[in-house]
Parts: sequence; structure tokens; C-alpha cells
Amino acid sequence: MTPPHDWQRTHAVIVAVESYADRAWNLSGPAHDAARVMRWLRARGVPESGMDLLASPLEQNEGILADFTGVRRSTADRAEVRRVFQKELLRLEVDWLWVYWAGHGLKTGGNRWSLLYPDTRAGDPLGVDAENLVSLLRTAHLPALRPERVTMVIDACQSTLSEGQQARALAPEPIAAFPERGSRKLFVMRASRPGEAAKNRDGAGVFTSYLMDRLEAGSRKDSAAAPDLGQVWAEIRAEFDLRKATEGGGQTPTVHLRDWNDDELVYSDTTMGAAALGNLSHNQRLERQQLALWVEAAHASDPGAAARLAAAVSAETGTAPPCSADDMTGELLVDWSRSRPHGISTLIHLLSREACGIDGETVRLHTLHLAHGRWLLCSEYDALSRLLTGMPADACRALVAAAREEVPAAVIDEIEPLALIDHMEELSVFSPTLPRLPRLIGAVERLAATVGGELAERLREWTLNCAARLGSFVPQLLQARRLELNELALGAAGSEGGTSPDDRIQIRLSAAAGASRDRTLQAWLRGSAAVQSLATHDTGLPELEIRQAVDDLLTRYGRANVTRVEFFLDLADLELDVHRWEIGAEEFYGRPMGNDFPVVVRCAEQRVRNREHLWRQRWKRVESGRTQDLHWLSAGPTTIAAVHGALAERDDAPGVVVRAVGEDRAATFGASVFNGVPVMIWRSGPETEGIEKELTSFLEGEALSSLPDKLRRIRAGSAADQQRAGGRLALLWDDPQHPLPPRLDLAAP
Repeated sequence: MTPPHDWQRTHAVIVAVESYADRAWNLSGPAHDAARVMRWLRARGVPESGMDLLASPLEQNEGILADFTGVRRSTADRAEVRRVFQKELLRLEVDWLWVYWAGHGLKTGGNRWSLLYPDTRAGDPLGVDAENLVSLLRTAHLPALRPERVTMVIDACQSTLSEGQQARALAPEPIAAFPERGSRKLFVMRASRPGEAAKNRDGAGVFTSYLMDRLEAGSRKDSAAAPDLGQVWAEIRAEFDLRKATEGGGQTPTVHLRDWNDDELVYSDTTMGAAALGNLSHNQRLERQQLALWVEAAHASDPGAAARLAAAVSAETGTAPPCSADDMTGELLVDWSRSRPHGISTLIHLLSREACGIDGETVRLHTLHLAHGRWLLCSEYDALSRLLTGMPADACRALVAAAREEVPAAVIDEIEPLALIDHMEELSVFSPTLPRLPRLIGAVERLAATVGGELAERLREWTLNCAARLGSFVPQLLQARRLELNELALGAAGSEGGTSPDDRIQIRLSAAAGASRDRTLQAWLRGSAAVQSLATHDTGLPELEIRQAVDDLLTRYGRANVTRVEFFLDLADLELDVHRWEIGAEEFYGRPMGNDFPVVVRCAEQRVRNREHLWRQRWKRVESGRTQDLHWLSAGPTTIAAVHGALAERDDAPGVVVRAVGEDRAATFGASVFNGVPVMIWRSGPETEGIEKELTSFLEGEALSSLPDKLRRIRAGSAADQQRAGGRLALLWDDPQHPLPPRLDLAAP
């Protein structure tokens, strides 16, 4: 146990799901486990008013929770989970948050871990993304400074579906709506690893039972002290290792730790001997045996070599040897190294460094299955993890952009820094026979060029140290990359210095696709002299990431109140309220994009060629026209044929004012685009009340050319005063003189 802790400054969120819409899924045990956790917290001094209980128990287990009359009780369905985690946690004024979740879990769409809601049915698993839920605990869904530390326990399976079910399953719902800040310390314990079930025994979760046994035993020694979770975890793992050794099989709990000293690591299976072979493939077993023989041969003539190597492995992996140096065998040393994801590559490096006749590259080529595409050393990975963990959101987005720039042909979906560097490392399988800068090092260099400052210097120091270890030619490649990035930066600075008020950022968004509503994005900076490609995301991104990408583009290339932002949208998407997307996430305050920039929409669909001249003719009148030249379309029931007739009658009108709503407005959009209308003004939403007055006020006595800038000022005023109209006004400003550049193709793989 650790020093005394003020338990009254602790809050707990307890989730227990037993009863499901499909009775076949019903599970007895989470209510019992939740009650045991709450009793322990209550005995420590946590008030019941400091607990949120989200429970959907079986009827026969309702009485187990009846004793907790002072907790804030609700069901564990989707709406309540989102309410508590997205809103209620923001009100906390505590030092420590405990989160406990017990119920069914599955690996569903995208191989994401889903914690299932009570309304799950067979064939339709519906749940929250477990890893994203963990991510939420480091976001603005919690207060900025409190709580300082979070302990989370997930007692749920990570079982997999059949191939057919997996192909049809939807990905679980993300719940974190804000980017991570990274400063909060987490200790996350999970009852199982991917592909495994979390066992129940005698109406209780096996993992929770072991955990509470340890916590309760520690509290009996000192009821006021905070538990030493590191020691608790070590004892739990020892229990499970013993159970696997005696019973065979079973579950393997895992833990992700960012401890109170800001050290971050992931505990994995450290079981030695025969039990360590259970999850190895045939090729991995052969490679393990071969590597063990290399270790034995290297130290056969030097009794002290094994002790020196063990000391070096211990220093690199941060773990204690499993036995004394005298008892250390080649197999034990290999299995011990496997306890860290980069342990095998570290062992090979240490082995080849001791001038004992071992060629590290030969050994590496014969252990590719055992190393799982890893070539960094433990110390290198840990150093990079510390640099990337806790970066601000704009730097995290810059890392994703850097990775995609480094490997344009790869599909890179990861947005979490640690997951992303794992992916980049796999894409960067290093070999001295391939004179190429490893992709991971290249991406980190691109990130350094983007972020600047002290972080950039530390990132460059990391890449140089890593390159020097890999071979004499790698630092030369690294230096060439740095020169290339410097030239690009100088070129970008020169172009930014020459921007004119007429420069605009053009963004093409695809229509939302699939159940996740993902979109692709391409962006350009169009100036008076040239067009510069800014970003290409050919793999669909969720709306939150699209918004973050746009925010980053505006931060890097836009000038507030000056740079026009043009969104090219499909006809069916013209009402997408892009001007209301929030920007400035890393600044003093967020605000709608349309407050800072003249935001307009344009139609990305191809026009009928023999009608394109109408578009250009109408546009000629925009430059010198005034708002009274616009054609007000009917507000009543509208068909495409009726709108087409009205526009044919006014073929000199530079644009239209749309008073229709609902399906009538959709018909108006289609006919207007077909007839080459370049300017269109409307108010989004289904309400008709006040629409004509609002449009008239906006268009009163103005030159048409002033509309984008005037609309920006109106949007800003509406944001400052909610009683002022205009915040939902939208403008199509389809300028044929500034067309969208041709669609970029993906680079060949």
C-alpha cells in the first residue's frame, strides 16, 4: 500500500450489464462484481454520492444492488453511457477516478473491441469502443487539471466472431469526441487479451475476484492508504500464470500503464517455459529454438557472458531476470526477451554487439516471425513513445499526416500515436541490403519539420541516434531527407509570404459512405499564380477526423477574415453545414469556421457540357451585379420542372434566392445546378417562419461580390449574440474562373 489518500476526493463510475435484449446473451455475475467493487470503495471512505452506477441486472440479481441507495443509478444503455462519460465527468472535482465495466465484450467490425450495450441482439452486436473509451479519459470530457489519475478495470471478453459474422459486423461506437491531451495518468487493467474469453465462476468474474481479493487484503493492513496497483497487478498475473500452468489454457489479463511518474508501458505475457509456447506458431517455435542455440553457442566459452547479457537485457526491457545468472539458459533468455514487444530485436542487437562471432543481420533474417516486424530496440521505442505521448492534438494530426506523406500508397487508419508508430515500424522492415530510409524514421523527421521548437529538436535527436545504430549509410539518407524537408519549408514560406487577398483554400469532400459515414478529402491552395496541393486523404475518415484535418489546413494556410474557403460537395450534400464546423481546438477557444473565414459551398458534380455556357454567362453578371438582380424562387410546392421553367425565363439572373424547405429545396438545388446558377442563397433547417425576413435583411442593397465577406460577419455576429439571425444562412458561390483542380490519383504502390 502507498501513503494515506483522501478517499472522499475519489469518484467511481461502475457499469454492470447482465440483461440483454436477446435473452441468450444474459449473463449472471457483473451485478455481484459491481457490488463488491462499490462496497470496497465505500469502506475506504468514498461517499455513495461520489458513485455513478449504470446497471442492467438480471431480475434475480436486482437485490444485490439494493443496498446502494445513495449512488446515482441509471441503466447501462447507450444513451446513459454517453451521458455519464461525455457530460457528467466534466463536473468532477476529485483527485482519483475509478472506472469499472463488467459485461459481454466482442471483437467486432475493424477488429475493434466492443463493450456491448444491453440492447444487443444475436447477429447485431452493438457496443462502445473499449479502447476509445480509455482514450476519452485523457480528453476534455474530464476537467483539465482533475482528476490527476484514473484506474480503469474492464472485465469483459475479447472473443472473436466467425469470419462471416466478422465481415458483416459494424465497428463499435467511438465515444470520445475530443482529442487527447495526454497529461492524465492511467492504470488500465483488462481481464483478457484479443481472442480470449473472460471467465465467470460461481456467479462472479474470475478476474474481478482475483483483483478484489488483493485490494481487500491490502486494505486490511491499512484502510486509509491507496493501493499499490503495480504490486496488485504482479500478484494477479502470478495467480493467472499458476492457473495456466496447472490447468492449461485460460485467460491472459493485460494491463496498460502510465504510472504516477509518467512512465508508460504495456505488460504482456511473461510466462516462461512450456506455457510460453502455447501462443506460438510452428515457424515461431523453430525460430525460438534456433535463437536459443545461438545464445548458448555465443557464450559457451565465457561463463560471465550470460550474466552480462542478462544485465543488458534487464536494462533495455526494464524487467527483472526470471532467475539467477547461473540458472539462465538460452531458452529462458529468449522467452524473457519476448516479454516486451521489442525484446527479440533488442536481444539480437545485444548479442551481435558482444564480439562473439554472431552476425546480427543473419540472426535477424532467421527470426522474422518471432520479431513480428519489430526492429526498434526497447529503449528506442520507449524514448519515442515518451516524446509522442501527450502531444497536443495538432501535433498528433501532424504525425498522421506525416505518416501518410511518407507512405502515400499505404492505408493508414491509426490516429493514436503509439498505434501509428507500431504500424509504421511494420512498414519499415529494415535491412542493410535495402539502401532506403526506414519509413518510421522518415515520418518522425516530417513531424519534426512540422512542429518545430524543442519537440522537433528532441525528435531529430531520436532519429539520428536510431539511424547511427542501424548502419553507416542510414545517417547519410537521414541527412538527405533533412535537406529535402528544409527546401520544402523554404518554398512554402516563400509562397505564404506572397499570398494575395484573392487566395482561397479549396476542399473536395466525397459523399458520406457506409454505416460509419466516412468521407475522403482533398485540398488545394489556389493563388493568383499557381495551385498547390495541400492534403489528400483517399481513405475515408470519420467526420471528427475530417474536421480536424480542415482545422489543421486553416491553421497552416489560412488568414482569418481574408482567405476564402470553398467546399466542393455532391449535389445531395449542399446543405452540409460546413461553416458551423468548429475550429481552433488548440487555441484560446473554439468557434465555428464561418466566424473567421468566408466559407462558401460549390457543387462538385459535372455539369452537362452543352449547358456550361449558361453558368459562365450568369457569372459575368456577378462581378457587377447587385442583390436585387437575384431571382427569388417560389416558396410553395416546387418541382424540378417548375424551377427549370422559372430559371429558363430568367436566363440573365446571376443567381437565386431559395425560400423552399425540405424536398422542395432539394428540387430547387437540382434544377439550379442543371441551369448553371452560380450564386444561391438559402437558410438551412425545416422552419419557414421568418425565413423571408432573414434573407431580405441579408441581401439589402449590396453588391453581389460582397456577399461571402458579409456572410462571414453575419455568422460571427450570430455566434456572439444568439438572438441575432443569420447563423444558418448558406451560400453557393460557384465561380467558374476558379475551378476545382483535377482529382489526384494515388501513387503507385
